[in-house]
Amino acid sequence: PPDTNTRSIQGTYHVVTPVLTQQQLPSGTGTGIGYLFESFPRHPQRSRSAHANPTTREPAMTRTSSHFVTNDGVRLVYEVADVASASASSPIVFVHGWSGSKRYFDHSFAALISGPNPPPKVVRYDLRGHGDSDQPAWGHHVARYAADLRDLLEHLDLSNVTLVGASMGCAVIWSYIEIFGNLRLKGAVYVDQAPLQNRAPDWNLGSKGCYDVASLTRLQELLKHDFPGFAKGNAECCLSNPIDAQYQELLVAETMKASPEGLAHLMADHTALDWRPLLPHIKMPSLVLAGQKSQIFPWEGVTAVGRMIPNATTVVFPTCDHWLYIEDWSKFSTLVADFAANGEITSTAGEKQKMLLSGGQVLLVAEEGV
Repeated sequence: PPDTNTRSIQGTYHVVTPVLTQQQLPSGTGTGIGYLFESFPRHPQRSRSAHANPTTREPAMTRTSSHFVTNDGVRLVYEVADVASASASSPIVFVHGWSGSKRYFDHSFAALISGPNPPPKVVRYDLRGHGDSDQPAWGHHVARYAADLRDLLEHLDLSNVTLVGASMGCAVIWSYIEIFGNLRLKGAVYVDQAPLQNRAPDWNLGSKGCYDVASLTRLQELLKHDFPGFAKGNAECCLSNPIDAQYQELLVAETMKASPEGLAHLMADHTALDWRPLLPHIKMPSLVLAGQKSQIFPWEGVTAVGRMIPNATTVVFPTCDHWLYIEDWSKFSTLVADFAANGEITSTAGEKQKMLLSGGQVLLVAEEGV
């Protein structure tokens, strides 16, 4: 580990003494040491009534909304931004989470295409049974969603792709890797998802709300009998920081577009899947982002993903919840753009940061404050 003296890297990041020790972590979570980024670029001040939007310049680009049909006949809606002035070579594809939609990435999508280091393409799409995509009666399991992702990449003829999965979107990516390997991929970003939601004899860092048959059944009954109540409560359970009230209403409305029956079937599959055996075999660059205030997962369960994937980089957002990409879209977008361009987190001057800890993992803790 680096020494405990504060030092700067190209005047951009300040790395200070470890703020977490093995003794402070719950038993069974392995080794983890956090470093605090005190001078990470901050995003604009927010209030409950005025959610900050990305500051945009006008890059040479086109934005297209369209759809394609999967190999089992399901219509999926997507949006693509082509950035002619892109300086990076890796397209970014967002994969939203269970009950979400492509609109959950509104701010980060805009920030990426208008930022200083834009990728050549940014893609977001609605999973089957979600948003504006079709709601078939079949195919609501993670492996089929991974096949849909493969179909999307083939339809758009994308290669050297950086995938960004939020929550269950991570499981879709892991399933893709398990089935198709690194086909068309450069790297992946995993946002606030534990490798197993259910509890097991050797695992107690999964979901806080859906972790066994009884809790799954309660969730399925809520979806069946009070879907509007679920949609509203879901947003409240995924945010710890105030966002614009109208945007929060939009998120609830987007959840309401989903199929309750499809969500029930999908969660039954998703919550039981154990990705721990797969993660050590992932050989491409990986970035893990965790919200330390997440109401959905213990943050130690999310950072376990970073310990299991060889040479992964893990960044903890200490003041953010499960939807950290909404609460702190500015920092999130900066990290994703940097990682997609370089395959790792670097300084703004391009100097690579190599703070290798146990097992080759780099664990960073983003600055306090939102």
